[in-house]
Amino acid sequence: MTPLFLLAGAGALLLATLAWWRARRRSPVAVPMDDGTSRRDSHGADAAASAMPPPAQAPDARVLLQRLHATAFDAAPERDVATPASAHADIGAEAAALLARIDSQPRYTPRRPQLLPQLMRAANDPDASLSGIARIIAQDPTLSANLLRIANSPFYRMSTRPVESVERAVTLLGLDGLRPVIAAALVQPVMRTGDGAFGRLPVLIWEHTLLSAAAAAEHARRVEQDDAFAAQLLGLLHGLGAIIVVQVLRDLYARQPNVAPDPRVVQMLLDAWAAPTAHRIAESWGLSGRIGDGLDAQQLDAMPTEPLGRALRVGRIAGALAMLCRLAQLDDTEGLAMLSALDVGDGRVVDANGLWERLRA
Repeated sequence: MTPLFLLAGAGALLLATLAWWRARRRSPVAVPMDDGTSRRDSHGADAAASAMPPPAQAPDARVLLQRLHATAFDAAPERDVATPASAHADIGAEAAALLARIDSQPRYTPRRPQLLPQLMRAANDPDASLSGIARIIAQDPTLSANLLRIANSPFYRMSTRPVESVERAVTLLGLDGLRPVIAAALVQPVMRTGDGAFGRLPVLIWEHTLLSAAAAAEHARRVEQDDAFAAQLLGLLHGLGAIIVVQVLRDLYARQPNVAPDPRVVQMLLDAWAAPTAHRIAESWGLSGRIGDGLDAQQLDAMPTEPLGRALRVGRIAGALAMLCRLAQLDDTEGLAMLSALDVGDGRVVDANGLWERLRA
């Protein structure tokens, strides 16, 4: 259980942060690519140097995600400045208290998929037969429907003809192609969509999650020489945790219809609680300790040192950059340059071109 002093301090922390944000609310959200220096009004070498574009700097995951999530609020009217910051702080503190005991909230936490252990074993067994995997999936109608829907989505679709049976999906995708689809089908959250920020934000988060999980799997396989399926599942679980945080906030804001959602409160709660919530789900599903460690590492400002955590951090950054390009917030050249500047440490180099081609295809 979360210590009482942490919950008691949640409101004060939110109030202080909101006051800081209010003071700079007219400042645009910056992607950490520019170095912040102004052009100098000098001549000769200084003038020539100031005309050169600044080199790409390593992207910051939190700032990128802040900018991405803010796009869900762009179409909404500006928050009523008369709303006291304490109203948002109260909602944030109540959300934090609820998320701290999310295990006891069946309304928000999904049950472990019944076939998860069998499918995990089969997906990680290089000798597993495709027909055997198809038989396992066919035991669960909901899982079968999820798998077919995902297999027909633009991100995974392998054929111009629709995939109408689990057997055909398995045959078309093969074992390597089937692993990420199985993971996505197992973790797929139930989301309420519609108008308003809380209708758009879950869709935005899940689109980013699919890209992040795919990039994490690629980085784990190519660079870390680690388990790509585990990295994929890790990314999907983190996204599921983020969706739950948004659902909690949506319900709390709905109780106060005169208080419009504040994107800064939403982002603060996502930063603080997406990974811990995902960790609780991983534990309740009986997943390995490495999955939990990789999720915990996402709350560190520094690049994680553990391979799966590092793969997810790379995936989240790559996915955010790709989404910002898709939303015309960045161009491809900027996105690729920022991804290329990412330093993962331990002498490893991100395969920026390979990831970018995969995500932007």
